[in-house]
Amino acid sequence: MKRKINLLLVLGLALVTTIGCTTNEKKANETEKTQTAIRSENKQSDGTRTFVDSAGREVIIPTQINKIAPSGPLAQIVLYTSSPDLLVGLASPFSSEAKEFIDKKYQKLPEFGQFYGKNASLNMEALSAAEPDVIIDIGEAKKTVKEDMDKLQEQINIPTLFIEANLKNMPETYQKLGELLGNTQTTEKLASYCQQVIEKADSVRSSLKESEQKSIYYAAGNAGLNTNAEGSFHAQVIDEIGAKNAATGVDVVSKGGGTVISMEQLIQWQPDYILAETKAVYDQIKTDESWQELTAVKAGKVYQVPTAPYNFISSPPSVNRIIGIQWLGALVYPEQYKLNMEETVNEFYKLFYHVEPTAEQVKMILTNAQ
Repeated sequence: MKRKINLLLVLGLALVTTIGCTTNEKKANETEKTQTAIRSENKQSDGTRTFVDSAGREVIIPTQINKIAPSGPLAQIVLYTSSPDLLVGLASPFSSEAKEFIDKKYQKLPEFGQFYGKNASLNMEALSAAEPDVIIDIGEAKKTVKEDMDKLQEQINIPTLFIEANLKNMPETYQKLGELLGNTQTTEKLASYCQQVIEKADSVRSSLKESEQKSIYYAAGNAGLNTNAEGSFHAQVIDEIGAKNAATGVDVVSKGGGTVISMEQLIQWQPDYILAETKAVYDQIKTDESWQELTAVKAGKVYQVPTAPYNFISSPPSVNRIIGIQWLGALVYPEQYKLNMEETVNEFYKLFYHVEPTAEQVKMILTNAQ
Protein backbone atom coordinates (compact mmCIF):
# COMPACT_ATOMS: atom_id res chain seq x y z
CA MET A 1 0.00 0.00 0.00
CA LYS A 2 2.80 2.35 0.97
CA ARG A 3 4.55 1.54 -2.32
CA LYS A 4 1.40 2.49 -4.28
CA ILE A 5 1.14 5.81 -2.43
CA ASN A 6 4.77 6.64 -3.20
CA LEU A 7 4.22 5.78 -6.87
CA LEU A 8 1.19 8.05 -7.02
CA LEU A 9 3.19 10.89 -5.43
CA VAL A 10 5.98 10.50 -8.01
CA LEU A 11 3.51 10.48 -10.90
CA GLY A 12 1.74 13.53 -9.52
CA LEU A 13 4.99 15.45 -9.14
CA ALA A 14 5.99 14.57 -12.72
CA LEU A 15 2.63 15.78 -14.00
CA VAL A 16 2.95 19.08 -12.15
CA THR A 17 6.49 19.54 -13.49
CA THR A 18 5.35 18.82 -17.06
CA ILE A 19 2.47 21.27 -16.80
CA GLY A 20 4.81 23.86 -15.34
CA CYS A 21 7.35 23.43 -18.15
CA THR A 22 4.64 23.62 -20.79
CA THR A 23 3.27 26.78 -19.23
CA ASN A 24 6.73 28.32 -19.07
CA GLU A 25 7.38 27.41 -22.72
CA LYS A 26 4.08 29.00 -23.75
CA LYS A 27 4.95 32.13 -21.79
CA ALA A 28 8.41 32.23 -23.37
CA ASN A 29 6.95 31.83 -26.85
CA GLU A 30 4.35 34.51 -26.19
CA THR A 31 7.06 36.83 -24.85
CA GLU A 32 9.23 36.24 -27.94
CA LYS A 33 6.25 36.93 -30.23
CA THR A 34 5.48 40.10 -28.32
CA GLN A 35 9.09 41.27 -28.48
CA THR A 36 9.23 40.49 -32.22
CA ALA A 37 6.03 42.45 -32.77
CA ILE A 38 7.42 45.36 -30.76
CA ARG A 39 10.66 45.33 -32.78
CA SER A 40 8.62 45.25 -35.98
CA GLU A 41 6.45 48.14 -34.80
CA ASN A 42 9.52 50.13 -33.78
CA LYS A 43 11.07 49.51 -37.20
CA GLN A 44 7.98 50.88 -38.92
CA SER A 45 7.53 53.72 -36.47
CA ASP A 46 11.08 55.00 -36.93
CA GLY A 47 10.47 55.24 -40.68
CA THR A 48 12.97 52.65 -41.89
CA ARG A 49 13.00 49.22 -43.50
CA THR A 50 15.58 46.69 -44.62
CA PHE A 51 16.24 46.30 -48.34
CA VAL A 52 18.34 43.45 -49.73
CA ASP A 53 20.17 44.67 -52.84
CA SER A 54 21.47 42.57 -55.74
CA ALA A 55 24.81 42.10 -53.98
CA GLY A 56 23.02 40.45 -51.05
CA ARG A 57 23.66 43.42 -48.75
CA GLU A 58 21.00 44.21 -46.14
CA VAL A 59 20.72 47.98 -46.05
CA ILE A 60 18.53 50.06 -43.74
CA ILE A 61 16.66 52.60 -45.87
CA PRO A 62 13.77 55.03 -45.34
CA THR A 63 10.34 53.41 -45.61
CA GLN A 64 9.36 56.05 -48.15
CA ILE A 65 11.93 57.00 -50.81
CA ASN A 66 11.48 60.56 -52.04
CA LYS A 67 14.94 61.47 -53.37
CA ILE A 68 17.41 59.33 -55.28
CA ALA A 69 20.87 59.83 -56.78
CA PRO A 70 22.52 57.70 -59.51
CA SER A 71 26.10 56.51 -59.08
CA GLY A 72 26.82 56.62 -62.81
CA PRO A 73 25.44 56.99 -66.36
CA LEU A 74 23.87 53.50 -66.52
CA ALA A 75 21.98 54.09 -63.29
CA GLN A 76 20.99 57.56 -64.48
CA ILE A 77 19.32 56.21 -67.62
CA VAL A 78 17.40 53.45 -65.83
CA LEU A 79 16.31 55.74 -62.99
CA TYR A 80 15.23 58.40 -65.47
CA THR A 81 13.02 55.87 -67.23
CA SER A 82 11.39 54.67 -64.00
CA SER A 83 11.40 57.61 -61.60
CA PRO A 84 12.56 60.93 -63.12
CA ASP A 85 10.82 63.07 -60.50
CA LEU A 86 12.82 61.44 -57.69
CA LEU A 87 16.21 62.37 -59.15
CA VAL A 88 18.09 65.03 -57.18
CA GLY A 89 21.05 65.15 -59.55
CA LEU A 90 22.92 63.62 -62.45
CA ALA A 91 26.01 61.48 -62.80
CA SER A 92 26.80 63.09 -66.15
CA PRO A 93 25.28 65.89 -68.24
CA PHE A 94 22.86 65.06 -71.03
CA SER A 95 24.42 65.21 -74.49
CA SER A 96 23.16 67.70 -77.05
CA GLU A 97 21.39 64.81 -78.81
CA ALA A 98 19.76 63.65 -75.59
CA LYS A 99 18.58 67.12 -74.59
CA GLU A 100 16.11 67.15 -77.47
CA PHE A 101 14.26 64.28 -75.80
CA ILE A 102 14.75 65.13 -72.12
CA ASP A 103 12.48 67.55 -70.25
CA LYS A 104 14.38 70.79 -69.51
CA LYS A 105 13.66 70.63 -65.78
CA TYR A 106 15.83 67.51 -65.52
CA GLN A 107 18.61 69.09 -67.57
CA LYS A 108 19.02 71.69 -64.82
CA LEU A 109 19.73 69.15 -62.07
CA PRO A 110 23.17 69.40 -60.40
CA GLU A 111 25.93 67.04 -61.52
CA PHE A 112 27.66 64.73 -59.03
CA GLY A 113 30.01 62.84 -61.34
CA GLN A 114 30.28 59.06 -61.39
CA PHE A 115 31.64 56.43 -59.03
CA TYR A 116 33.01 53.90 -61.56
CA GLY A 117 34.76 54.00 -64.92
CA LYS A 118 37.56 55.91 -66.62
CA ASN A 119 35.69 59.16 -65.92
CA ALA A 120 35.23 58.42 -62.20
CA SER A 121 34.85 61.81 -60.57
CA LEU A 122 32.23 61.53 -57.84
CA ASN A 123 31.81 64.83 -56.00
CA MET A 124 31.03 63.65 -52.46
CA GLU A 125 30.34 67.16 -51.20
CA ALA A 126 27.79 67.97 -53.92
CA LEU A 127 26.16 64.56 -53.56
CA SER A 128 25.86 64.91 -49.80
CA ALA A 129 24.44 68.43 -50.13
CA ALA A 130 21.59 67.13 -52.31
CA GLU A 131 20.55 64.85 -49.42
CA PRO A 132 19.26 61.86 -51.39
CA ASP A 133 17.48 59.16 -49.40
CA VAL A 134 19.51 56.55 -51.26
CA ILE A 135 22.32 56.32 -53.82
CA ILE A 136 21.67 53.68 -56.48
CA ASP A 137 24.28 51.90 -58.58
CA ILE A 138 22.93 49.91 -61.54
CA GLY A 139 24.89 47.70 -63.92
CA GLU A 140 26.88 44.49 -64.16
CA ALA A 141 28.04 42.97 -60.89
CA LYS A 142 31.74 43.66 -60.46
CA LYS A 143 33.76 41.32 -58.26
CA THR A 144 34.26 44.07 -55.68
CA VAL A 145 30.71 45.46 -55.75
CA LYS A 146 29.95 44.62 -52.09
CA GLU A 147 33.12 46.26 -50.85
CA ASP A 148 32.65 49.23 -53.20
CA MET A 149 29.10 49.90 -52.04
CA ASP A 150 30.02 49.48 -48.37
CA LYS A 151 32.95 51.88 -48.76
CA LEU A 152 30.88 54.56 -50.49
CA GLN A 153 28.10 54.23 -47.93
CA GLU A 154 30.58 54.57 -45.09
CA GLN A 155 32.24 57.60 -46.68
CA ILE A 156 29.07 59.54 -47.37
CA ASN A 157 26.77 58.14 -44.67
CA ILE A 158 23.87 57.67 -47.11
CA PRO A 159 22.31 54.26 -47.87
CA THR A 160 23.99 52.97 -51.04
CA LEU A 161 22.44 50.15 -53.06
CA PHE A 162 23.43 47.99 -56.00
CA ILE A 163 20.86 46.69 -58.49
CA GLU A 164 22.17 44.32 -61.13
CA ALA A 165 21.29 45.07 -64.74
CA ASN A 166 22.33 43.40 -67.95
CA LEU A 167 20.56 42.97 -71.25
CA LYS A 168 18.82 39.72 -70.30
CA ASN A 169 17.66 40.65 -66.81
CA MET A 170 16.21 44.12 -67.43
CA PRO A 171 12.72 42.91 -66.40
CA GLU A 172 14.09 41.83 -63.00
CA THR A 173 15.96 45.14 -62.70
CA TYR A 174 12.73 47.11 -62.99
CA GLN A 175 10.93 44.77 -60.60
CA LYS A 176 13.69 45.29 -58.04
CA LEU A 177 13.41 49.06 -58.52
CA GLY A 178 9.67 48.84 -57.97
CA GLU A 179 10.29 47.00 -54.71
CA LEU A 180 12.74 49.70 -53.66
CA LEU A 181 10.86 52.81 -54.76
CA GLY A 182 7.28 51.64 -54.38
CA ASN A 183 6.22 52.66 -57.90
CA THR A 184 5.41 49.13 -59.05
CA GLN A 185 2.65 50.28 -61.41
CA THR A 186 5.27 52.06 -63.53
CA THR A 187 8.09 49.56 -63.18
CA GLU A 188 5.86 46.60 -64.06
CA LYS A 189 4.98 48.25 -67.39
CA LEU A 190 8.67 48.75 -68.15
CA ALA A 191 9.53 45.22 -67.02
CA SER A 192 6.75 43.76 -69.17
CA TYR A 193 7.93 45.65 -72.27
CA CYS A 194 11.51 44.44 -71.78
CA GLN A 195 10.31 40.88 -71.20
CA GLN A 196 8.31 40.82 -74.43
CA VAL A 197 11.26 42.12 -76.46
CA ILE A 198 13.67 39.59 -74.94
CA GLU A 199 11.25 36.69 -75.42
CA LYS A 200 10.75 37.64 -79.07
CA ALA A 201 14.52 37.79 -79.64
CA ASP A 202 15.00 34.44 -77.90
CA SER A 203 12.31 32.90 -80.11
CA VAL A 204 13.82 34.25 -83.33
CA ARG A 205 17.36 33.29 -82.33
CA SER A 206 16.38 29.70 -81.50
CA SER A 207 14.56 29.35 -84.84
CA LEU A 208 17.54 30.36 -86.97
CA LYS A 209 19.71 27.78 -88.68
CA GLU A 210 23.44 28.45 -88.53
CA SER A 211 23.42 29.18 -92.26
CA GLU A 212 20.81 31.89 -91.65
CA GLN A 213 22.85 33.74 -89.03
CA LYS A 214 24.26 36.98 -90.40
CA SER A 215 27.62 38.41 -89.33
CA ILE A 216 27.82 41.99 -88.09
CA TYR A 217 30.76 44.36 -87.63
CA TYR A 218 30.37 47.33 -85.28
CA ALA A 219 32.53 50.20 -86.60
CA ALA A 220 33.63 52.74 -84.00
CA GLY A 221 36.52 55.15 -83.43
CA ASN A 222 37.72 57.86 -85.78
CA ALA A 223 38.59 55.41 -88.56
CA GLY A 224 35.90 52.80 -87.90
CA LEU A 225 38.55 50.28 -86.88
CA ASN A 226 37.61 50.16 -83.21
CA THR A 227 34.95 47.61 -82.34
CA ASN A 228 33.08 45.71 -79.65
CA ALA A 229 34.50 42.24 -80.15
CA GLU A 230 32.76 38.92 -79.66
CA GLY A 231 32.19 38.36 -75.94
CA SER A 232 32.13 42.06 -75.08
CA PHE A 233 29.49 43.32 -72.65
CA HIS A 234 28.90 46.11 -75.18
CA ALA A 235 28.16 43.69 -78.03
CA GLN A 236 25.33 41.75 -76.42
CA VAL A 237 22.62 43.09 -78.76
CA ILE A 238 24.31 41.38 -81.72
CA ASP A 239 24.29 38.05 -79.87
CA GLU A 240 20.74 38.54 -78.62
CA ILE A 241 19.16 38.83 -82.07
CA GLY A 242 20.88 35.65 -83.24
CA ALA A 243 23.57 37.23 -85.39
CA LYS A 244 27.31 36.55 -85.29
CA ASN A 245 29.84 39.13 -84.22
CA ALA A 246 32.33 39.41 -87.09
CA ALA A 247 35.12 40.49 -84.71
CA THR A 248 36.22 37.06 -83.53
CA GLY A 249 39.58 35.78 -82.39
CA VAL A 250 40.66 39.16 -80.99
CA ASP A 251 41.06 40.43 -77.44
CA VAL A 252 37.94 41.83 -75.79
CA VAL A 253 38.54 45.40 -74.64
CA SER A 254 35.53 46.89 -72.86
CA LYS A 255 37.17 50.15 -71.82
CA GLY A 256 37.95 53.18 -73.93
CA GLY A 257 37.24 52.75 -77.62
CA GLY A 258 37.03 48.97 -77.54
CA THR A 259 39.20 46.54 -79.51
CA VAL A 260 41.43 47.99 -82.23
CA ILE A 261 41.62 45.95 -85.45
CA SER A 262 43.16 46.36 -88.91
CA MET A 263 41.53 46.72 -92.31
CA GLU A 264 43.22 43.45 -93.30
CA GLN A 265 41.38 41.63 -90.51
CA LEU A 266 38.09 43.21 -91.52
CA ILE A 267 38.54 42.19 -95.15
CA GLN A 268 39.27 38.66 -93.99
CA TRP A 269 36.08 38.59 -91.86
CA GLN A 270 33.84 39.98 -94.65
CA PRO A 271 30.82 40.80 -92.46
CA ASP A 272 27.30 40.72 -93.91
CA TYR A 273 26.39 44.00 -92.19
CA ILE A 274 28.37 46.99 -90.92
CA LEU A 275 27.02 49.25 -88.19
CA ALA A 276 28.63 52.71 -88.04
CA GLU A 277 28.65 54.26 -84.58
CA THR A 278 28.62 57.86 -85.87
CA LYS A 279 27.69 59.87 -88.96
CA ALA A 280 31.40 60.57 -89.58
CA VAL A 281 32.25 56.86 -89.60
CA TYR A 282 29.23 56.11 -91.79
CA ASP A 283 30.34 58.69 -94.37
CA GLN A 284 33.90 57.40 -94.32
CA ILE A 285 32.80 53.81 -94.90
CA LYS A 286 30.58 54.85 -97.79
CA THR A 287 33.24 56.97 -99.53
CA ASP A 288 36.72 55.75 -98.50
CA GLU A 289 38.27 53.55 -101.17
CA SER A 290 39.78 51.10 -98.67
CA TRP A 291 36.31 50.10 -97.45
CA GLN A 292 34.99 49.29 -100.91
CA GLU A 293 36.59 45.84 -100.88
CA LEU A 294 34.04 44.74 -98.30
CA THR A 295 31.02 42.75 -99.46
CA ALA A 296 28.73 44.61 -97.05
CA VAL A 297 29.71 47.96 -98.57
CA LYS A 298 29.20 46.70 -102.11
CA ALA A 299 25.78 45.31 -101.14
CA GLY A 300 24.69 48.53 -99.43
CA LYS A 301 24.51 46.85 -96.01
CA VAL A 302 26.06 49.75 -94.09
CA TYR A 303 23.88 51.47 -91.50
CA GLN A 304 24.26 54.24 -88.97
CA VAL A 305 23.38 53.31 -85.39
CA PRO A 306 20.66 55.57 -83.91
CA THR A 307 22.10 57.48 -80.96
CA ALA A 308 19.43 59.92 -79.80
CA PRO A 309 19.04 60.17 -76.89
CA TYR A 310 21.28 57.10 -76.39
CA ASN A 311 23.09 54.64 -78.65
CA PHE A 312 20.78 51.73 -79.54
CA ILE A 313 23.57 49.14 -79.40
CA SER A 314 26.24 49.73 -76.83
CA SER A 315 27.08 53.02 -75.22
CA PRO A 316 26.13 53.20 -72.48
CA PRO A 317 25.04 49.56 -72.17
CA SER A 318 21.76 50.29 -70.42
CA VAL A 319 18.04 49.90 -71.15
CA ASN A 320 18.49 51.80 -74.44
CA ARG A 321 19.65 48.46 -75.82
CA ILE A 322 16.12 47.07 -75.57
CA ILE A 323 15.03 49.19 -78.53
CA GLY A 324 18.38 48.27 -80.07
CA ILE A 325 17.24 44.63 -80.14
CA GLN A 326 14.10 45.65 -82.00
CA TRP A 327 15.92 47.91 -84.46
CA LEU A 328 18.77 45.52 -85.27
CA GLY A 329 16.48 42.50 -85.29
CA ALA A 330 14.11 44.15 -87.77
CA LEU A 331 17.07 45.30 -89.88
CA VAL A 332 18.79 41.92 -90.16
CA TYR A 333 15.78 39.58 -89.89
CA PRO A 334 12.82 41.64 -91.18
CA GLU A 335 10.63 38.61 -91.92
CA GLN A 336 10.89 37.36 -88.35
CA TYR A 337 10.41 40.73 -86.61
CA LYS A 338 7.93 42.46 -88.93
CA LEU A 339 8.20 45.79 -87.08
CA ASN A 340 7.29 49.30 -88.14
CA MET A 341 10.27 51.10 -86.64
CA GLU A 342 8.61 54.52 -86.67
CA GLU A 343 5.79 53.15 -84.50
CA THR A 344 8.25 51.21 -82.34
CA VAL A 345 10.34 54.34 -81.69
CA ASN A 346 7.22 56.28 -80.71
CA GLU A 347 6.06 53.57 -78.32
CA PHE A 348 9.45 53.07 -76.67
CA TYR A 349 10.25 56.77 -76.28
CA LYS A 350 6.84 57.51 -74.80
CA LEU A 351 7.08 54.69 -72.26
CA PHE A 352 10.76 54.93 -71.32
CA TYR A 353 11.79 58.53 -72.05
CA HIS A 354 8.43 60.18 -71.25
CA VAL A 355 8.32 62.00 -74.57
CA GLU A 356 6.37 61.60 -77.79
CA PRO A 357 8.72 62.38 -80.69
CA THR A 358 7.45 64.29 -83.68
CA ALA A 359 7.50 62.71 -87.14
CA GLU A 360 10.53 64.87 -87.95
CA GLN A 361 12.35 63.71 -84.81
CA VAL A 362 11.65 60.06 -85.60
CA LYS A 363 13.02 60.61 -89.10
CA MET A 364 16.16 62.15 -87.59
CA ILE A 365 16.58 59.28 -85.12
CA LEU A 366 16.44 56.72 -87.95
CA THR A 367 18.69 58.61 -90.39
CA ASN A 368 20.75 56.10 -92.42
CA ALA A 369 19.43 53.38 -90.09
CA GLN A 370 17.01 51.57 -92.41
